[in-house]
Amino acid sequence: MHMFTSPPLRIPDAGRRWVHMALVIVFGASAVIGVWGVYERVAHGHLPAGYGSYVPWGLWIALYFHGVGIAGGAFLLGGLGYVLRWPGFRRRAALRTVIVLSVAAFAASFLGIWFDLGHMDRASFIFTRPAFTSMMSFNAWIYGAFMACAGIAYALSWIDDRGWLKPFLCVAALFSVMFPSQSGAFFGVVDAKSYWHSPLLPVLFLTSAVVAGSATLLLVKWLFPDGEIEMDGALRRLRSILLGSLIVYFGLELAEFSLGLWNPYTHAPALELILWGPYWWVFWIVHLVVGGGIPFALLLTRRVPAWLTAAGLIVVAFVSGRLNVLIPGQAVGEISGLQDAFHHDRLKYIYHATPAEYAVGFFMLAAGMAVFFVGREVTRLIARRLSASTPVLQSSPRAATPAMK
Repeated sequence: MHMFTSPPLRIPDAGRRWVHMALVIVFGASAVIGVWGVYERVAHGHLPAGYGSYVPWGLWIALYFHGVGIAGGAFLLGGLGYVLRWPGFRRRAALRTVIVLSVAAFAASFLGIWFDLGHMDRASFIFTRPAFTSMMSFNAWIYGAFMACAGIAYALSWIDDRGWLKPFLCVAALFSVMFPSQSGAFFGVVDAKSYWHSPLLPVLFLTSAVVAGSATLLLVKWLFPDGEIEMDGALRRLRSILLGSLIVYFGLELAEFSLGLWNPYTHAPALELILWGPYWWVFWIVHLVVGGGIPFALLLTRRVPAWLTAAGLIVVAFVSGRLNVLIPGQAVGEISGLQDAFHHDRLKYIYHATPAEYAVGFFMLAAGMAVFFVGREVTRLIARRLSASTPVLQSSPRAATPAMK
């Protein structure tokens, strides 16, 4: 039997402390830079941003879609891992970490869409005055339903002793599949944009969510281990999922691109912008090499530091996938010659993100990190309080409460 048993991973515990310190530095620097970006947005409105009338969505919307993808993918894998009792996911403490991670990613993402609004004070109108024929309203309500499910699942993880948690997680996992897919459908229903009007986009967005979510979970499982044996099993599982989902994602992307470029007599200006336009390096270098080729090669090794490096590259570089959908779809005009009819800095089809936009992006990162670490500390305090209030049960493993499992 020992012939078929995988040897234990050599997990670099010593480097974890340095990574924690680096995360504190990243959080502090992001918060400082981000405060300046938020000031620019609040004080000067949209003037410091690089988008305009023809390209109204930019970096913040790309970060928004990337963040909700991480939230959905992480919750889907974490919820299924708990239901199916995967090593590293079967304890309720691990499930709470996944829920907190998903909520943190959502909080950061919603900041991006909020800052992008022309009237930030009207953000609540999408709930108080919804129009369900709009995919945007439908998405917002699905997001709200998922957040409610995440809160209920978090509460059940402390108090459920009748087996309600697993069935409810299956329902919540369904929502976590729906909203990344709906993010793709948000673009796919736009008939006027031929590049967006594709039935593959919802599948691409869902697969991207699994890639980004599994990469984020791999980093979190190493940073906050749930026992060495459990962490060993979790890292192996997530590495396999990450390898498989990368293959599926880039296969689907190849299919999407080949359909647009196969016919030599077909003009696909959006694809040509991605491949040969001013930002060709975003696709060829950032997306394919940094986000795909290098991580795939690192994941094929048996070294945990290589897996962690691959996961970090994917989490950062996969924003390019959202940019490659968002910007080229807007950079092609529906009316030929419109870009030459009027001349103004806000009437251009080429989008350049400004320093203020990047600064707000750093603020989103800092906000997400703050929500995650505060959520973990609150979870630890609740667990410590419940453990202290049940001293008798601690001596009897059979009588252990759900909070202690």
